[in-house]
Amino acid sequence: MANYKKSSQTRRIITVLIAGVLLLALLFGGLLGIRNHRRAVRQEAAEKALAEKTVTVTFPEGTTVLEVAEKLEENGVCSADEFEALCTQIPQGYDRLFEGVTPDNRVFVLEGYLFPDTYDFLKEEGAEKALSRFLKNTNSKITDDDIAKAKAQGYTVDRILTLASVIQSEASDPKNMPMVASVFANRLKEGSGFGYIGSDVTRHYIERKMKTYIEDNGFDYNALFGAYCTNDAYQYKTTGLPAGPICNVGLDAIRAALEPAESNYYYFFTDNDWNYYYNETLSGHQSQWQKLVSEGKAGGNT
Repeated sequence: MANYKKSSQTRRIITVLIAGVLLLALLFGGLLGIRNHRRAVRQEAAEKALAEKTVTVTFPEGTTVLEVAEKLEENGVCSADEFEALCTQIPQGYDRLFEGVTPDNRVFVLEGYLFPDTYDFLKEEGAEKALSRFLKNTNSKITDDDIAKAKAQGYTVDRILTLASVIQSEASDPKNMPMVASVFANRLKEGSGFGYIGSDVTRHYIERKMKTYIEDNGFDYNALFGAYCTNDAYQYKTTGLPAGPICNVGLDAIRAALEPAESNYYYFFTDNDWNYYYNETLSGHQSQWQKLVSEGKAGGNT
């Protein structure tokens, strides 16, 4: 009988202990659930606050520093003036991209280095952080293999970006970039007879896109025109490539600069419908142009 009582007491004690443990577990679970809920609410509030401060901005291929700066200011990221000022300086930490580069005779030394892409910025995050986003992206997009290919052609990254920017401006359609690149590659070859690559977009960069900025900041317009213009017909001009990139380029233009198509072409133009025509000789180039003009398919100057 005594053993039965002890057994019953033991069972009651165990039952009470189990009930206590379960109650504690429920209480702990409830407290944990409340804590997790509060954490989730705080996290959701933080994400919402961050989303309200975040702006997504897309920069297409061919955009210039001035256009990038204007978009950043329009979206409340930083002032255009502040961003433009930073783009006149060579940044630290990106030596692989800026080998041999100096700010001399450049409107913006960072023209060509702001990789066209879609970016998430924080409102009022400032020009330095915004610029860092661009440069980190560019640094990741240009591979060691790209740099090796450039060096094999006797180019630095800066020279490849400069050539790519001319290709980008002359042929916005990626399908035409390799062939357009071949024309410039042929003109740049030693013994080609071309002292100038003869690309109108290089002088357009100064004449149409940068002139107001140059004059407003008191820079020497003629000197900069001469550093960028690659047309032989002008008093101020430069042989070979312009002093630096004339826009910010995408990977298609970079690949075309690194791997131009094989051709014997030295001339090209586009008609009114943006069809491309290539020629080996100046006479063939002019004849084809005049034919299209007479058919109403082309206008302006060849």
